[in-house]
Amino acid sequence: MAFQYKSLQTTFSIPYLDKTFKIVHEIDMAMRPKILLLITILLSLPTLALVANASSPSLYVMYQQYSSTLQITPSHITYKYSSSAYNTTMSSTNNERTIMYNSYSFNVNEGPLTNYTGQVSVNVNPFGISVTSQIPQLARVLLVEPGLIDEVVWAGFTNSTTTVKGLAYFNNTATLLLQFLNGSSFANVTFAISHSQITYQKTLTLLLHKVNLTMTGELQLSVTVQGTYPQRYSKMEFNYEGISAEAPYNTSIAYYNGTYVPAMIWSSEAGGLLSTEVTNLQGNVDFTDIEFFGVNGTFVGSLDNTFSSIYFSHQGLIINLTYNSVNSRIRIVINPTAEYAKPSVSTTVSVNGSPAVVVITNQGVESTANVNLYHKVEVSGPATLVYVNTTTNGGYVTIFPNGSYEYVSQVEPSVTVSNISMGGKTYTAQIVNVSSSSKYVIFNVSMAKNETFAVFKESSNGMVELNSNNYFIYNGKIVVFDDPSMTYYVVYGYQPSSQSSVSSNLLPIIIGIIVVAIIAVILALRRRR
Repeated sequence: MAFQYKSLQTTFSIPYLDKTFKIVHEIDMAMRPKILLLITILLSLPTLALVANASSPSLYVMYQQYSSTLQITPSHITYKYSSSAYNTTMSSTNNERTIMYNSYSFNVNEGPLTNYTGQVSVNVNPFGISVTSQIPQLARVLLVEPGLIDEVVWAGFTNSTTTVKGLAYFNNTATLLLQFLNGSSFANVTFAISHSQITYQKTLTLLLHKVNLTMTGELQLSVTVQGTYPQRYSKMEFNYEGISAEAPYNTSIAYYNGTYVPAMIWSSEAGGLLSTEVTNLQGNVDFTDIEFFGVNGTFVGSLDNTFSSIYFSHQGLIINLTYNSVNSRIRIVINPTAEYAKPSVSTTVSVNGSPAVVVITNQGVESTANVNLYHKVEVSGPATLVYVNTTTNGGYVTIFPNGSYEYVSQVEPSVTVSNISMGGKTYTAQIVNVSSSSKYVIFNVSMAKNETFAVFKESSNGMVELNSNNYFIYNGKIVVFDDPSMTYYVVYGYQPSSQSSVSSNLLPIIIGIIVVAIIAVILALRRRR
């Protein structure tokens, strides 16, 4: 939740699940007591109604699975590939789904070496890649981002100029590997891709064995896809065909749909025996899960990717086999109603020993943690006060425009109510005493009166008024942020002299506008007569 309070405009937002409800009141100084009372009622009542009436958000899910295998024995060469994909909407990322996928098997007839010349172009978008190749015999499109993810973007076989496309994700820069079937091996063409460029092109000449494929089998199989849903700030366990791995979480900034947002990444690699149509062979499995977060730490989307590979080659009297296989499953979940924006300031803070990425945007504060409150404050310039909660406990931090930050201590004040004299007038005031050695503190007091108020602190130069950005109302209480003093005064009914002088200076202008408006109305009425 975020609440912002200013002298002439009050803005507050109440996020629930993936939606943010905003109310803006343009008020003048005379209306502020009524508005303060209204805010107190709003904060205590409608929140319950929002919780009762809200429903689970609808999530958009994209799934893709590809496999590609080249098997070579003394008697023949076999090429196999399979594919499956679906798009759907659901209310939970944990939903199971049974899908059908098609598997094809071919004998590879190897012909003479042939020069193929043509253009190969690649188009990159946030969640997919397409490849158009004028060179035939394209069999695989693989994506590799070292240390993060490996994917089979597409697998199959092309005989002529063709455009192929598939789901894909990478964070910063990656290598796109195009593999053309070259008889008993593959010929590789690589592209270095990034999010700063959409289209890539190369004109190539490849010397390939011309191949013809003869289909030997076609199967349609079913598989149950179980959606994984990582728990924020917890380790994750992966499993693929009996191979298990465990991964701790890492916090980071990750690419998501055209911008970068806070993210938690779980990544692990494991090895073991994988089942094949020949026998169990040693293989490697890479697991990657990413969860993306937006304004107030809400769920924006997620990625679940599993990539397995087997390369086995043995030339002997009993076994004479080369086996080259890749398999990939990728699942992308999008929360279409989540709020996120381009970052202006980002940093990583520690909350109760857990790292939290905090990003300031023009739409609010994003974080890998839950954001319970944020507010613009003044500390020798603009800054943002944020309350972030990683697990069960949270903490306050002030983030500055250069990305540096300072922790803020929450203190319990002692409060008494008394009358004080200022400028020849008597006001009701709460006298607040705090004790802290921290650089910055935050405390709150219950409102004593539904009136306008100002906050002062006691200094060596007497009572000094705090910047109005550094105190605000949250959950019906007055919250004060400051570099600490010993004694503060919440003065009710006080009108700052600067605001009074502004109002006095505007009075002649307002009267002049009213007079002109009255004359215009009179003239208009006379013309009608």
